[in-house]
Amino acid sequence: MSTLSNWGRWGADDEIGTANFITPDTIVEACRLVKKGQVLTLAIPLNPRTPTDSSRPPMQHFVRSARLRVADHGWGGDSEFADDWISMAPQTGTQWDGLTHAFREGKVYNGYDAGQAINPVIGARKCSIDRLASHFVTRGVLLDVVSYKGLREEGHLPGAFAITAEDLESCAKAQGVEIRRGDALMIRTGWVACWYRAIPKERESYFDVAPGLGMSTAEWLHGKEVACLGVDNVAVEVKPAEDGKSLNPLHPVLIRDLGLTIGELFWFEDLARVCAAEGSWEFLFVAQPLRITGGIGSPINPLAIR
Repeated sequence: MSTLSNWGRWGADDEIGTANFITPDTIVEACRLVKKGQVLTLAIPLNPRTPTDSSRPPMQHFVRSARLRVADHGWGGDSEFADDWISMAPQTGTQWDGLTHAFREGKVYNGYDAGQAINPVIGARKCSIDRLASHFVTRGVLLDVVSYKGLREEGHLPGAFAITAEDLESCAKAQGVEIRRGDALMIRTGWVACWYRAIPKERESYFDVAPGLGMSTAEWLHGKEVACLGVDNVAVEVKPAEDGKSLNPLHPVLIRDLGLTIGELFWFEDLARVCAAEGSWEFLFVAQPLRITGGIGSPINPLAIR
């Protein structure tokens, strides 16, 4: 049982967790970071080849193109249209994990009963992803742990490398950036870029052995009071787990106990180059989930605006 908790911090009815750290003043200050009008996407391409954990089916995309004789409907003239359909798990590609995604001991974030909060037919009755549809406009900060560790040439941290709280604190100091309450904290491991360079054989273990956050980072994140967390790896946390047996043990601590919205499979390669060239690691961050009623998670197209 984690000793870290934000349950009740924003009232017994709260369903958005650490998104509460973002205030109107936070948003106004973040908007002042925009100097050039430069927009960078932090999402990977979404298609049937998007890296997807084996527990979820690959995305499927169908397109229909047809000529419609509008004259047959009394409208006059002909028109041509194309439509498409997408079938996929909402947590495919770059995504937010909602606050019902990870739970334990029969409780989700803020102490809601999991059996009541999660319905197999209608989805999440509490802490649904759509509760966050107007949130996550804030100051973003990128911590480039790859470069901090001297691995620019390799381009990524080693598989199974556990990032510690000390790593994050030291990386921030080396970059000369302060993590503040309400920030969207982005952490570069280089692992998503690894997927696009990997040969098929290397991809076989991609989701099982990956760098990511170790358990020691939970207390650090709690103390920094960040609003959300995005990582360019497969599960935010290190895989396999540090104890060698647990399945994503950091997830319930961050999501269930802290109410921290976390995101996976971000793309930081372009942003890291721009930040390093300009010596500035902060930006306006915008990343709303889709308004999926009862949703557990959502695909996103997060933006860094400078």
